[in-house]
Amino acid sequence: MRVLEFDEVIGSPEKCGCGFKHDKTLKVVLFGSLNESLRKLKEFGLTSPYAVFYDEITYEVAGKAVCEILEAKGLLVRAPTFQEAEARSQELGGVRTVIAVGGGTVIDVAKYASYVSKVDFVSIPTAPSHDGIVSPIASLFTEKRRKSVLARSPVAAIVDPSILASAPQDLIASGFGDILAKLVSLKDWQLGRDEREEPYCVVAESLIMNALNLVVNALSSGFDAEKRVKMLAEALINSGVAMMVVGSSRPASGSEHLISHYLDMNLKRRLRHGIQCALGALAMAVYHETRNQNWWREERYRWKSLRSYMRKAGIPERLSDVGISTEIMIDAITSSWRIRPHRYTILHKYNPTRAEALNILKESGLI
Repeated sequence: MRVLEFDEVIGSPEKCGCGFKHDKTLKVVLFGSLNESLRKLKEFGLTSPYAVFYDEITYEVAGKAVCEILEAKGLLVRAPTFQEAEARSQELGGVRTVIAVGGGTVIDVAKYASYVSKVDFVSIPTAPSHDGIVSPIASLFTEKRRKSVLARSPVAAIVDPSILASAPQDLIASGFGDILAKLVSLKDWQLGRDEREEPYCVVAESLIMNALNLVVNALSSGFDAEKRVKMLAEALINSGVAMMVVGSSRPASGSEHLISHYLDMNLKRRLRHGIQCALGALAMAVYHETRNQNWWREERYRWKSLRSYMRKAGIPERLSDVGISTEIMIDAITSSWRIRPHRYTILHKYNPTRAEALNILKESGLI
């Protein structure tokens, strides 16, 4: 078993001088077999009674086993909504530790329910599909759209590589896309730092760079599928810890995520979050590269390399491949900055016209 602890990496806010809290809620990430890892929970003060959140698929993957090993109460998650999270929180009377066994929906519902119920939280991902595994951010739907709110990170996470490697390929591709998108989000944050005097944390930056380099190396080398998934999982953890350090999604969510949020609100069917973010990142990487003097100089981080990584990860490279019309994407590029008007990005700086958006899509090869 491999044990990851982030206390020394995170360090103190006084030493960093960034002004952020440097939250250290996450105590440990256990990489190893599910059975062995579960038996270590009490060592970190995570005690019964337990409640295990899962959906119909992840119950069969691992939820049933977790319930049996821990003699825990099981709770079925039906929808990725705040209403669902509030409803499940009402069933937590007497529970001391909530355990999420699943992907983004289950983890975010359990994260929010445990937060409002003031009980400990453990994250057990069954797919490496997003960077919310250990982040303090819960991203759920209201009646109208997806909304992200600050909750609390898990105290521990359990990563069983054999479980993650068996996840559907589109979920694995989504995880790669979510991390590749950080090429853009980090540069958008630096725009806020340089032009709006936003607080900026070099520890969070370092964690995001670790995540990016893990994924770039995984996709650039001849590793087998399980090794690539292990590297992806560690990258997702690093990104989540970066958000925990600063108490927001700012290090990991920029103009590319705004585009994804716009698509959530306007597409007839939901696509994988990381796929949408990667498509948005490719468009925004082209825009940054032509307009931002602080864009990456290293070839491995530039937009043509990003496109190559997307191909290797199995992420579609054209909007038509996933049913996104050119008009919707132009709308997203020109209008999505209004979703979060105070989160400064390259879209806020330049407010691209429809003609510019069309040129971006053509240049990037998205159309």
